Amino acid sequence: MHSVCKFVPSSKLSTVELDKVLTPDECLGPFSRARNTADILKQLPKSLADQLPLSAKRTPQSLTSALRAELVKGRWIAVSTFARKVPLTEAQLQAFPVLKAYMMPQIAPEKVKVHKASYQQVLDDVPLARNLTFAAPEPSPDDKIVVEFAGQWSGNAACLMLSKTEQQREKVTSARPDFEHAHRSLATFKDLESEPKTLYIKIPCQGQPQPILLKLAEGLMPVSQDTQMPEWDNVLIPVRPLAYLDASQDKAKASELRGGFLYVFWQGKLWRELAINDKGYYQDIDVEYYRILEQEQKQQKAPQVIVREPIGFAIPQFWAPYKIMGELQQGETGLKIVFSPKQKRFKQIEDLESDPAKLAKVSTPLDELSSYSDAQAFHAQSFTSDVDSASIHPITEEDMPWLSDQQAIVRSYDQSNTVIAYVDGKNNGFVLRLDVDEEEGASNLEQHKGLTAVMEDADSDWVAIEPFSTLVKDGFISAHITGIPPKGTFSLTFMHPEGQDSAVKIFEGLSYEEVLGEKPQAQTAEPHQPTQIDEAIQLQRQAESELLDTMNNLIFG
Repeated sequence: MHSVCKFVPSSKLSTVELDKVLTPDECLGPFSRARNTADILKQLPKSLADQLPLSAKRTPQSLTSALRAELVKGRWIAVSTFARKVPLTEAQLQAFPVLKAYMMPQIAPEKVKVHKASYQQVLDDVPLARNLTFAAPEPSPDDKIVVEFAGQWSGNAACLMLSKTEQQREKVTSARPDFEHAHRSLATFKDLESEPKTLYIKIPCQGQPQPILLKLAEGLMPVSQDTQMPEWDNVLIPVRPLAYLDASQDKAKASELRGGFLYVFWQGKLWRELAINDKGYYQDIDVEYYRILEQEQKQQKAPQVIVREPIGFAIPQFWAPYKIMGELQQGETGLKIVFSPKQKRFKQIEDLESDPAKLAKVSTPLDELSSYSDAQAFHAQSFTSDVDSASIHPITEEDMPWLSDQQAIVRSYDQSNTVIAYVDGKNNGFVLRLDVDEEEGASNLEQHKGLTAVMEDADSDWVAIEPFSTLVKDGFISAHITGIPPKGTFSLTFMHPEGQDSAVKIFEGLSYEEVLGEKPQAQTAEPHQPTQIDEAIQLQRQAESELLDTMNNLIFG
């Protein structure tokens, strides 16, 4: 949380600060989103923080109320870090009488009337030499911090920010093309004091004024204004993932993502969570905010399930920190990305954070970004490639719904020095489709509400529990089974929360290849249309109509 005001004792308020005075409501507004009292206390002068009672420091709400009381009484005055654009209104001054006393204009002394005498007034018309004094102006800061970006590309909703320090307020800048070097763009912070800075990626949010801040570096020192470098000490690289369609990991068989979630781990910890919308753009989720909520829920007797919502503005790529303060981000300090069709629970995230080997097994490393320093460009490697050589494979009805062969976004980045990172598209599953008689109307659909598919592996503890969607498409409701282990003995059961004997065994004791229909099965079931039921249902020993009738009889009686 970053405040734009400071607190001044009323006895020390200067006339220069009169046009910067804030009402208590204006000052305390940004504190409403504070997650804990520490975020508020670090914005206060020590003398003010010491005056507040301990009971007021238990929650952000009680601390804000105590601050408001101090401001209303007039012992402290809230002052903006910059001049007000709109002066205080009479209504605001009436609401806070203490401020009205400070804002009253000074009354000029009454002019003394001079009576003219009967003689001519003597004028002092002798010019005197001007008494000039010279005061050397203080030198303005002229240091800078430059952040290098790979490539030159169109605008991005995100930008870079230097946080507020004791000597300077926060600064924001965006990347601009470097016309002398076509392989890069530069984001330059100018007129800086020579003091340590903290660098963030600033992501604006939808529906709220506070942005999401992703820390990149702390203790960053500016350099002189005339410094130039062939490659700067802080380098970010734009990355856009594509998804493998199968286990062959053939880059010629990759697709775009139009759904699911992308997880970016940095130095072994989840640094960024991105929801992928149906247009193929990424939206940030405030990971640290929800991590705190998760810890708070664990303290409750009946913890609630928290759904993490994306609030960041849509962006077509994410920026990977390749080099920070001159140090390459590789290996243990490098970045790894993971794609998941469904949002991972914090327990799953914490398991990956605590087990580097497990994280390495399921993720795509970005260590190959080092080719930027070698050639100032990228090419096809084990896990990445340049955007120009990336191809999109056509999608069929058998592929998962979060995969797409639309190429508008990725092709718009050709010749931009953007990196393509390949992730597991989770296409090693299938879609269960259940025929719904739409002629019977809403009552038939209601009886299928809550229907769930449960697939288990008898050789391990792997299990998938997937409810059927309530959305009817082409006469069917569907459920997606993904993440199937390549080895195991699998069974599939349909279950319903209501009705007796609600569990219906669909198949049991099948291998991975048999589940996917890669081996012929001796069965008497007549063939079905692929659009009506998928490979798993295809393995039944009865015809499709007989299977569905049996299941409905058992579940709904």
